[in-house]
Amino acid sequence: MLAVVCVSACTAARPEARIVGTWRVVAIETRDSAAAPWRRPFGDAPSGYAVYAADGTHLLQFGRTPAVPFAAASDRAGTDAEVRAAFFDHFAWQGRWRLDHARATIIHDIEGSPWPSWRATMQERPYRLAGDTLVLGDTARTRRVFVRVRR
Repeated sequence: MLAVVCVSACTAARPEARIVGTWRVVAIETRDSAAAPWRRPFGDAPSGYAVYAADGTHLLQFGRTPAVPFAAASDRAGTDAEVRAAFFDHFAWQGRWRLDHARATIIHDIEGSPWPSWRATMQERPYRLAGDTLVLGDTARTRRVFVRVRR
């Protein structure tokens, strides 16, 4: 559980207070090694948000843009292949979060996700915070870049 309860005495200097807020995703990038080129599996301009609440709850959701529409005009009429592609073009989880100050890591305790293997897991992500930009990942092989929307 997040140990910060911000009242008037809470300062923005505390790492938790600086992360609390809503963040819009601007890049999801991966690569096989530090020397390999970056890939953008969710496209050049993914859409989505991460929300870190002061009470220790968290949600993350992002998807590929542009979204690929189903051939039929109805989402419920998608073929198995279309539904499968739509599933892989979207990612989400929700749960609790806390910081490990010594390792500059955000620990996400995942309570739910459409991806069964992510449920009831703990996902640790190194983070860097520079102004209104939050970067999650080791930055050698993965980086998820977010910009602040609101505190």
